[in-house]
Amino acid sequence: MSGAVPDSADTPLMRQYLEIKEAHPDCIVFFRLGDFYEMFFDDAVVVARSLDLTLTSRDKGKENPIPMCGVPHHAARHYLAKLVTRGFKVAVAEQVEDPKVAKGIVKRQVVRIVTPGTITDDEQLEPKAAHYLVALYAEGGAVGLAHLDVTTGEFAATQVALRDVVDELARLEPREVLHAGLDEAELAAVRARIKTAWAELPAPGLYNAARAETELVAATGRELPRDAKGALALGALALRAALAVVKYAADTQPAGTLPLTQLVPYEPSEHLVLDEATRANLELFVTLIGGKKEGALFGVLDETRTSMGGRLLRRWLAAPLRDVAQIRRRHDAVEWLVEHAALRAELRVALAEIYDLERLAGRATLGVATPRDLVALARSLAKLPDVRALLHASFSGDAAARLAHPELLELPSTDEALCRDVAGEIARTLADDPPAQWRDGGFMRRGFSRELDELSELSEGGKGKILEIEARERERTGISSLKVRYNRVFGYYLEITRSNLDRVPSDYVRKQTLANAERFVTAELADYEAKILGADERRIALELEAFDRLRRRVADCARRILPLAELVARLDALAALAEVAHFSGYVRPDVDTSLRLEIEDGRHPVVEKLAAAGRFVPNDTTLDPDDAQLMVITGPNMAGKSTVMRQTALIVVMAQLGSFVPARRARVGIVDRVFTRVGASDNLARGESTFMVEMRETAHILSHATRRSLIVLDEIGRGTSTYDGVSIAWAVAEHLHDRIGGKTMFATHYHELTALAETRPRVRNFSTAVKEWKDEIVFLHKLVEGGASRSYGIQVARLAGLDKSVVARAKQILAKLETGDESAQLPLLAGLSRQPAAAPAPPVASAERPRVSEIERALADADLDGMSPREAHALLAELQSRLKV
Repeated sequence: MSGAVPDSADTPLMRQYLEIKEAHPDCIVFFRLGDFYEMFFDDAVVVARSLDLTLTSRDKGKENPIPMCGVPHHAARHYLAKLVTRGFKVAVAEQVEDPKVAKGIVKRQVVRIVTPGTITDDEQLEPKAAHYLVALYAEGGAVGLAHLDVTTGEFAATQVALRDVVDELARLEPREVLHAGLDEAELAAVRARIKTAWAELPAPGLYNAARAETELVAATGRELPRDAKGALALGALALRAALAVVKYAADTQPAGTLPLTQLVPYEPSEHLVLDEATRANLELFVTLIGGKKEGALFGVLDETRTSMGGRLLRRWLAAPLRDVAQIRRRHDAVEWLVEHAALRAELRVALAEIYDLERLAGRATLGVATPRDLVALARSLAKLPDVRALLHASFSGDAAARLAHPELLELPSTDEALCRDVAGEIARTLADDPPAQWRDGGFMRRGFSRELDELSELSEGGKGKILEIEARERERTGISSLKVRYNRVFGYYLEITRSNLDRVPSDYVRKQTLANAERFVTAELADYEAKILGADERRIALELEAFDRLRRRVADCARRILPLAELVARLDALAALAEVAHFSGYVRPDVDTSLRLEIEDGRHPVVEKLAAAGRFVPNDTTLDPDDAQLMVITGPNMAGKSTVMRQTALIVVMAQLGSFVPARRARVGIVDRVFTRVGASDNLARGESTFMVEMRETAHILSHATRRSLIVLDEIGRGTSTYDGVSIAWAVAEHLHDRIGGKTMFATHYHELTALAETRPRVRNFSTAVKEWKDEIVFLHKLVEGGASRSYGIQVARLAGLDKSVVARAKQILAKLETGDESAQLPLLAGLSRQPAAAPAPPVASAERPRVSEIERALADADLDGMSPREAHALLAELQSRLKV
């Protein structure tokens, strides 16, 4: 707060506000005053400007009034979401005692702090995406990384090299990142790549490993995971990051408890690594153009019926498996569900009636669940026995079927394990359809409490009596417009318009005068008001107390509910993959530990959905580091090179996440990483040109790829001059072949690269087939062996709608360039115009030029097809020596 505090702030209410603000100086304080949340001083000025609210003031008559603005309590979520989206933290200070019984100022305290990574309101959460808060703790080139989803309790940690932090953050897509130990340059480099909210960890030096272990055990109520030898499964930096993320999250929920699950250690290398560029280029979750979910792979695979199933499937896609046994278990489950189509259909109907068990249990633990939340939880738990019965019925009495039934589809066999006791208690306590505005009561089931039933009857009967009084008074006074109304300030009253005041009986007591009416009260109305309001207040108090007990009871059972949620999510994700496989004609891939990749009639899972039925052209792909390791793919634009390469990468990703794949047959040797360099554009935000982006991504590939990697490269070197581009593309291809040995698909317009197949044993040339007819071309979208003879650029330009005269002129220029006649090329390259060509330019006065021409003629006359590799090398050596003269 800037400036001096005005004298008008020296009141009990303002002193209370200032104490809360002092305890949360980095937050906007939402200060509850009756039906509004108010903000004061600098908070009011900032919020009014940010949310376009009216800025007013408190104590306007004073010399220094206090700036003030506010929002209605029922609309607070909307304004909170806006503030958090714009980078603010908000401390919500609620009234924690009844104003009617408070002595002096009503007590208020902060019940939660809302930050980008700790949002719990359903309206601000994406149902099928996790909402991660991440902590980074860096030291000595290594980084401890922990992530926590406050809404579900998902909690995991790892330790990675600093250079791999961006890839892991890109996989997690965190909403907020806490950091400690990164220097300014390191932090700037990571923040440039990961666009999210960032916050510095307070007092990072306090987080030593010993303290972290003790406090984590206390926070989770569980021992930390240990390896087979009894040692902690997490390193010191990972433990510090885990404690940091828990403490930060816990501080945002002072009125609740975090729904923490067991801390899970993991290694990113246990999964197929998909870096930032690969996730974007393969359009796994959003499209490259427009960032839309429709048109991305997840949109095709996501046939889940529950939010938690969708989140799990998303995690599988972001981190496919590398363990062959685990992959095959998922394939077993998907295959079983494909074969049992009727059962799958029934399961999916049942799953559609199950709400988000993870987040509902989490809301109960955080203390923010509503009666509607708990009713949804009870209904969901009540459906689990039906799901279990469907699975058991599918192999009842068939021992062979029972043995073949995949273990991933199992649910617990007892009602207790399915939490039927929890569902029953909720159902006995709450009404089937609780009101949205539940703090006014009316959500308890009749029969739960005799006292509540009696108070409800008195309240409802009293309100009926009020209507009787209204009817009787209309008849007695002859005033047909007479109405009994109610507000919180005056209670119940009789409202009579001014034109009827001469008919008011003498026993009416005037209560308030309005512009067009007067308000009165009678002794009978006052007596009934006291009875009704007393009953209502007592009923509401009892209902809230009973609900709070129930919510705490459900929170105590959260650790039983969350494992069930995980099982249901897994069943839903597997059923979704089976549904897609069945209706899209996918097959089970053969996944093994080899290095070989074979795909017969592979298809792009997204493009084939968009193509007309039967129009998509499938393609074969074979890659093997011991044989056909590097495919050089040439051909014109629009002929399908990028589609073939992307579909190959997507088929590998799908196979290793446990999905069936779009192909007639597929064999996938486990891949450790998939790299793509497909297209590029200037990144002005990072100050990088197209070529810089291209080279940075290529450098990342060359420094991380292994023999077990799949590398997809499209148009390396096109962001610079032709000679530089060819040189870079050639050198990169050689490095991939000679040094790395990973399976590579290399698309290029530099036809010179097809010569690599003559000197490198594992290079194979392919091209996209094109049919020519009367100067027209037809793209066949089929990959065939051999390099392309030409690029068909002018034909593609014509198809794209380039002006006919420009196309015709381009043909003329191309014809002259292709003649090889130097006298025609020189003026052309100098700037040939539409006017008749000038006289040929005089010979270049340079001693080197004739030698270059001789070398060109020597190359043109060489019989490359008839030369052995040794002869070709000798010729190149001779020509090179002549150039150096």
